[in-house]
Amino acid sequence: MYEKYYDLIGVGFGPAGIALETAIRDFEETGDEESYKRLFLEQNKSSAWMPEMLLPGTDIQHHFLRDFATPRNPRSKYTFSNYLFEKGRVFSFGLLGIPSRTEWSDYVQWVAKQVEEKAHYNEEVKLIEPLLVNNQVDGLKVHTKDKLNNKEMVYQTKNIVLNSGRKPFIPAIFKDKTGDKVIHASKFNSAVKKMDKHDNPTFTVVGSGQNSVEIMLYLANKFPNSKINSVIRHTGFRLYELGHFTNEVFFPDFTNYFYSLSQKKRNSLFEQIKHTNYSAVDNDVSEALYWKVYEDKIRGEEQIKLYRCKEINSVSTEPDYYSVNFKDIYSGEEGSIDTDYIILCTGFYEETYPEVLEPMKEYINFNNDNSISISQDYRVETKANVKANIYLNGLTERTHGIGDAASFTMMATKAQRILDSMEKSKLVEKGGVL
Repeated sequence: MYEKYYDLIGVGFGPAGIALETAIRDFEETGDEESYKRLFLEQNKSSAWMPEMLLPGTDIQHHFLRDFATPRNPRSKYTFSNYLFEKGRVFSFGLLGIPSRTEWSDYVQWVAKQVEEKAHYNEEVKLIEPLLVNNQVDGLKVHTKDKLNNKEMVYQTKNIVLNSGRKPFIPAIFKDKTGDKVIHASKFNSAVKKMDKHDNPTFTVVGSGQNSVEIMLYLANKFPNSKINSVIRHTGFRLYELGHFTNEVFFPDFTNYFYSLSQKKRNSLFEQIKHTNYSAVDNDVSEALYWKVYEDKIRGEEQIKLYRCKEINSVSTEPDYYSVNFKDIYSGEEGSIDTDYIILCTGFYEETYPEVLEPMKEYINFNNDNSISISQDYRVETKANVKANIYLNGLTERTHGIGDAASFTMMATKAQRILDSMEKSKLVEKGGVL
């Protein structure tokens, strides 16, 4: 175990980390040398984007110009437009206009491969602790473990950027049952490869978001003789709020407005705008599912059965199946479903406090509700004796709004703001004037 120093260490090299690296590279093109000695640490084997949800016929839910670079520098070589040019698909794509998830994943990998010499894959960050010098946090020590050979490393840095993704949300009644047959959507592709379609299994899909409908349509096609149950709390699948004015909540100006509010006002506003991105579906998948159910009725079949306005109370484990017990939210009528597989399309959540920062807790400022105090430039606000910077390149939806969630919308802009903040910090450290 030995130590190495870097000006910047990024925890994670998924889309948020890649966006930051491309911003730094574009910045370096204006200078003569490398601006930051840096390293990105990624626990997965690659930077693959949503590998478990790359289903045939699915597309992205944001405009393709909201890529790694266009919002901050449309001349960057890391834009989606340049990707299309390099791949020779500009005119073909022009006849379609919306990237599939397969194409967007290829774009992410295309960019990653151009910049990944700054990344270590299969290296998990276990802990970030203060480097104390005369009662002052002069830097940060990053403890990691190689997932292939278990080798432990320690790095030092002045700047940490947590490019953290959100974690799968698993309702309490399912937590002790997850495994090969109770599966969160974030592990869907791996799980479905182990299933034998000749067994004609019964599926129960829980949730009312986009991926729940996409998964049901996929299962209906792959397992034509299987029964698929859908359990949702609503009267049906809502459509995303896609109005032109409504969707300006994803613009940088709205992010600034959202941040300017008190946390109580932010929470209230978020309830109003959340259906632009959560617990809703696109029109095309809604129509596809409705056609499927409608045509099955014509044929006297019911491959997909919808259980609407239902709340799951418990799940019983039987010798060869699960019994999902539910109650109608409004009538109180109870019922149950016998099923072989349960697919949890129950979304994701942001960590309130990143576990890797536990040793830094006493040096971080908190709000009255015990949440981390975060500046507008995504820097974690710390005590006066901390001379290092911690940035959250993710986990900021509650402070910066829905554009800072899992969407690509603010990714390029956020990366630029973090880079600008580090540049200001560097200037201050050198005794410059802002």
